[in-house]
Amino acid sequence: MPSGTGVVDAFKNLIRHGKNHHSTRQQQEDAAYQQAQQQQAQIAQQQRAEQQARQQREAQQAKEQQTLREASPKYKEQVEQIVQEEREAKGKMPVYKGLENYKLIEKMGDGAFSNVYKAIDLRSGQKVAVKVVRKYELSASQRANILKEVQIMRGINHPAIVKLLAFFESPEHYFLVLELMEGGELFHQIVKLTYFSENLARHVIVQVAQGIRYLHEERGVVHRDIKPENLLFERIPIVPSKNPPPKQFDEDKEDEGEFIPGVGGGGIGKVKIADFGLSKVVWDEQTMTPCGTVGYTAPEIVKDERYSKSVDMWAMGCVLYTLLCGFPPFYDESINVLTEKVARGYYTFLSPWWDTISDSAKDLITHLLCVDPAQRYTIDEFLAHPWVTAAPAPPQPTPLPRIRAPLDSPLLADARGGVREARSPGLATLKEAFDITYAVHRMEEEGARRRAQKGGPFRYVLYNMINSPSPPLSYV
Repeated sequence: MPSGTGVVDAFKNLIRHGKNHHSTRQQQEDAAYQQAQQQQAQIAQQQRAEQQARQQREAQQAKEQQTLREASPKYKEQVEQIVQEEREAKGKMPVYKGLENYKLIEKMGDGAFSNVYKAIDLRSGQKVAVKVVRKYELSASQRANILKEVQIMRGINHPAIVKLLAFFESPEHYFLVLELMEGGELFHQIVKLTYFSENLARHVIVQVAQGIRYLHEERGVVHRDIKPENLLFERIPIVPSKNPPPKQFDEDKEDEGEFIPGVGGGGIGKVKIADFGLSKVVWDEQTMTPCGTVGYTAPEIVKDERYSKSVDMWAMGCVLYTLLCGFPPFYDESINVLTEKVARGYYTFLSPWWDTISDSAKDLITHLLCVDPAQRYTIDEFLAHPWVTAAPAPPQPTPLPRIRAPLDSPLLADARGGVREARSPGLATLKEAFDITYAVHRMEEEGARRRAQKGGPFRYVLYNMINSPSPPLSYV
């Protein structure tokens, strides 16, 4: 056991060592704290530097924009002017040598070799339609066909037929100046209204029939391409119906308004026949050149048999059928099947869409869509039919119960929950149902094509339907 002095020394050493231990730990903690403080200071300094740099960039950008505005006092006006110039460049009308007496207003459409413009005759102020045909894209036979069309139209003067006002040419173009029909193609009105009432359908088809009678009986001309795209109309105001007719099958049909006898309805006033590109002067002769649009082509053409003025009566039956129900009598995605249906006259009055249409209208269509041209109505028989001569029926004041029936037409869109969405293969594609294809336009090439295609003239018709280019402009 240590002495008293040793005990005292040992105690002193313990106190000394304890102080040194606590002092070392305190130093370590102080160093860590200082290091943390330094790191936070560095981070804060870095953030301040980044913020300062961002502020400097923003200030520089603002300064540049201000400099630009100061350099160009009409900065906004200049931007607007550039945008306006771009818009005007897109809508700028071309200038054609030889067309100096006409101011082109807007483009109405185009075809394979032509453009059609709404224009003003600067000499009279009259609004007209001008068809500009590019000569350099035409073969000799195509040029001859244009001149044939012009020759036929020059001899025609009837209120139900679009009038040729003038024809002239330049070294590069043919110019056809035509009567302007502001409403455009009847096809678009069918799409808009879905289908026509019997009063409105009668109003349209009777005007077409009067034009056809003039062509057949006074001019000896067969049109050979009567269809909704080739019927133009004058637009009239729609007078809202006092008693709107009931909407059938829950469909969203637009109100065609009040029908006014002698004036029209559904926005349709006067109706006129256009496009004589496939027409032919026949008089008492019969012709045998394939022509027209398949869905509106008579069976004797499809069969490559001889035909005459009765082909226009067949097409009128197709148009009347389409006006009354909203879809054509003959349609199939397959050209071969469609051709077979036309050749056999295979169509039906599909239920329920024809259930509310009068028997008289169906009877008239039956006499028009007759496979045997000898049994088919002539134009005078058409005009004497009771449905044609009937006075316009008053609108039905009381709504009928909505009919829910199964869809039985291959033309119609799929139903959802029993509610039908459309009458046709789709409103956006209704024109394709009419314009499945065109037959031959260039008659001079017929002999060579027939020899090239085995199977005879009927196969030739199908070959041209499959390989034909885009349809020409329908305005003329």
